[in-house]
Amino acid sequence: MPNNLEGQLEKAWKLREETKSFEGTEAVRIFYGPTEGQGFLSEIAIDQYGSHAWVTEWESSRSRSEGAGHKAAITEVIEFLKKKKYLSAVALFRPEKDIPATPQILFGNPPLERFAVSEGPAKFWIQLQEVKHPGLFLDHAPLRKWLLSNTKGLRVLNTFAYTGSLSIAAGIGGADHVTTLDLSKPTTEWAKENWALNDLAAEASDFIYGDYFEWLPKLHRKDRKFDCVILDPPSFSRGKKGNFSTSKDLVALHENALDVLAPHGFLITSLNSANVSKKKYAAEIQSACKAKGMKLEVLREISLPASFPIPAGEEPYLKGWILKRS
Repeated sequence: MPNNLEGQLEKAWKLREETKSFEGTEAVRIFYGPTEGQGFLSEIAIDQYGSHAWVTEWESSRSRSEGAGHKAAITEVIEFLKKKKYLSAVALFRPEKDIPATPQILFGNPPLERFAVSEGPAKFWIQLQEVKHPGLFLDHAPLRKWLLSNTKGLRVLNTFAYTGSLSIAAGIGGADHVTTLDLSKPTTEWAKENWALNDLAAEASDFIYGDYFEWLPKLHRKDRKFDCVILDPPSFSRGKKGNFSTSKDLVALHENALDVLAPHGFLITSLNSANVSKKKYAAEIQSACKAKGMKLEVLREISLPASFPIPAGEEPYLKGWILKRS
């Protein structure tokens, strides 16, 4: 790995070119510090959204009093992005414990309003200012691609849906109907706007603002069945039915999903949580299956795109499977 800052960024850019990560999309991670950076750059990720960049800076145990090194790293990131012809960049600092503040402008004039970016045949609204995230998780690009090719004619339930990118992929993929559920009203409205942006039929969708653990039993009581249920929960959330934690509540999470999964349906489950090992995750799913008297077949593991390089032998931070009910 190059020791100089510019060399590390250029090496990452070359990898994206070699893996054709820029092809067919306007949204891609162009630098992933935890595996591609050294020093302060190891705490930074850079995402492209159209002609603009979103920089995430994580807080580590390193004292931030090392101001000179930190300033040099940020300056190099700015110069690198300008050289690559980005029009603007914002940076979000994510502290270890506290809630992040809003993004700060690094250079240029990032749009105040939402703007659309494309990923394959899909389009998504992106927001760079006054938010904690721009609205599209880039690590789920392979899953969106799978949904585009495997949901034709299906009834899909997308839970913990955020701005609905997986719903959009299923809709464009020809799903018969897509139900989108999220605990946040603003992101549920954002998901509706994404659906409309893609000219998808309003009658082929439902958008529910509410708690998973409140709504899944409701859907079960109404005997609603889905051919594809998507689970992508946060590590922790607060809802009307209490708090949810991936470290404690995975069995209940999957039991509720199995209650509404149609025979031969797909269960898609993924986690971005360092607190849950892959082994424990699989065991919790098995416990849920046993409680419901069901069997699930593993079709494939959920993978990261090439723009999120993981060293050989390391477990990816994003874990999950596409499963099929027998």
